Amino acid sequence: MPNTHSDAIPGRGQATRLRIATAAAELVAELGWDAVTTRAVAARAGVNQGLIHYHFGSMQALLQAAVVAALEAEASGAAQPFTEGSFGAGLTGAFDAVDRFDPRSPSAILLVEAMVRAMRDPHIAEAIVGSLQAFRDLVATRVRLAAATGELPADVSPTAAGTLVAATLDGILLHRIIDPSTDVAGVREMLLRLAVDPAHPARGGPS
Repeated sequence: MPNTHSDAIPGRGQATRLRIATAAAELVAELGWDAVTTRAVAARAGVNQGLIHYHFGSMQALLQAAVVAALEAEASGAAQPFTEGSFGAGLTGAFDAVDRFDPRSPSAILLVEAMVRAMRDPHIAEAIVGSLQAFRDLVATRVRLAAATGELPADVSPTAAGTLVAATLDGILLHRIIDPSTDVAGVREMLLRLAVDPAHPARGGPS
């Protein structure tokens, strides 16, 4: 029997999922994790409660999907600069992306809530670890290339560097959420001075 559900139309189902996940993120930011209900999400998204179960199965799965979406949105801006150009340029672009991130947005508050929740919820922790590892791996790949071309020392550890960059960017993001006046550019320049080969112009040494 063909699926007659309205969300079976190509594109409509994805738009509905996004609307529901966005509504959940907004409510977590406004009310806190435990206060979000299926009814509240449905009302905010303008959908029937049944659609939440249709698309996500449970409130836990919905909130997990909202966290993943927020992480991917945040990570995409920081990851893109590392896909081309030098390591120094990638690092600069990643910090610029963090600087542009709105620390008062629902996504930012959701990420903080998720970090706290992850200490007690292995499903949320798993979602966060997956996104973090993908970004670490991307940076590690760029570090290997930078070491091969002489931009970074040959003995630098790509894995450790990937973790350092990811942890620094996440830390700066958390600082900006608490204190929007955090000097992102200053931290970026300091990390470049510490990470990039002394002879590289990005460190401020001789060109």
